[in-house]
Formats: sequence, C-alpha cells, structure tokens
Amino acid sequence: MKHALLPVSLAALLLVGAGCASGEPAANAPSTEASATSTSEVVATSTPETTNTNVNTPAPKPTNAPKPTTSTGVKKTFYVELDDNGAYPASGTAAKGSTVTVTFKVRPTNVFYNGLVVTSNANNLGKIDAGQSKTITFTAVEDETFVAQWITGTTKARWTLVVR
Repeated sequence: MKHALLPVSLAALLLVGAGCASGEPAANAPSTEASATSTSEVVATSTPETTNTNVNTPAPKPTNAPKPTTSTGVKKTFYVELDDNGAYPASGTAAKGSTVTVTFKVRPTNVFYNGLVVTSNANNLGKIDAGQSKTITFTAVEDETFVAQWITGTTKARWTLVVR
C-alpha cells in the first residue's frame, strides 16, 4: 500500500512545483526558491518610484554687475617719515584709479630748520613741523613725486607714488 500512494504524492509535488514556477508562492511548500522570489519582489515593489521633477527650465540669468575700468574700490594707505636725509620708505605703488591716503611725518630729529615743506606737482601740504604729521587723500591718476624741502628751498627728501 505504501507503493500505491507514491504516484499520487509525486503528482501533488509536480503540481506544487508548477505553482512555484508561475511566480506565485505555494501556500504550504516552504522552498528557498519561492522565498527568494517573494523577497526580491517585495524589495523591488517597496522602493518608491522617483519622479524626475526637472522640466528643463532655463537656468536663471546671472546678474552682471558693471565691471569697473579702473580699480576705484581699492584703497591704499602709506605712512612716510621724512628728515633731512631722505624719505622712509622712498616710494609706494598703487593701482590707477585707486584712493590713496598718505601720511607724511617729519621726524623730530635730523631736521635742521625744525620742519619741512612738502609739495608735489598736484598737491601742496605746506610746512610740517618736526615731530608732526599731515595726511592727504587723493585718487591715483599718474606717478606723483612729493618733495620735502627746507624753508629756504633746499630739497632734502623725495617720496614717489608709482601708479600702475
């Protein structure tokens, strides 16, 4: 009798196997293939589908600020000490169109007539007493040389602003 049930059980197994092959898991047949199929389907269907929100809109146009032709926003500051032996430092450099501020200080020693008169071809600071200082602010247009002289007119120091 045991052998008589063998063909029926084989047919049942084939039917269960056919059900697994169709992609639907069998209700009572724990198979690793069926588990793997159902797991991969869950993973594949559980991932939300992303929608491309890019509708190819043109990028916003950049705001173009006007480019200055010269360096008008640049500020340069110089501190120059003067005495009868020279200017310290002897020169400075600034960009064309920049705002330049120069402080000239006459040293308290090594100044024979107790002061120097500082002038250039475009600016006149007048007499600066020993130990005192004067500040001038201007726009750098071209090279400018400031000359420090005694009251008698003898040149004692020069400071040059080189404009590039």
